[in-house]
Amino acid sequence: MSTKRVFQLLLVFLIMLTSMASTTSAGASSYCGSTYVVQRGDWLAKIARKCGVTLSQLYAANNWASYYYYIYPGQVLNIPGGYDDPIGYCGPGYDTYGSYYIVCRGDTLFRIAKYYGVTVEYLQWRNNIYNANWIYAGQFLRPY
Repeated sequence: MSTKRVFQLLLVFLIMLTSMASTTSAGASSYCGSTYVVQRGDWLAKIARKCGVTLSQLYAANNWASYYYYIYPGQVLNIPGGYDDPIGYCGPGYDTYGSYYIVCRGDTLFRIAKYYGVTVEYLQWRNNIYNANWIYAGQFLRPY
């Protein structure tokens, strides 16, 4: 075999190797903060895979998981090794005035309205939002 042919094979091998490395690392870099709010249709293994942790690490971070094997929407899980969003806490909450929602990165007004069982138009009216597409991470909303 000629030197040129060996060089070509080596180059093809390196290209294949780097493409495989980039696809495997993309799955583990999904966004998860230090906490995760359970959504409808989630289960612990799915959340662990999404956040790039093992199921045993998720069990260790949530000591109740050893006793209760079910989760429910709205439940907050601790994610080991997760990082916090720069805007701070986001998601649903409750204070003395009632329920509120702090918009997370990637949220839509439609999804927030569906979560609370109200219409998008009502959320716009209640929070003085003129364009439903113009919400931002960290924005404070009152659903009721």
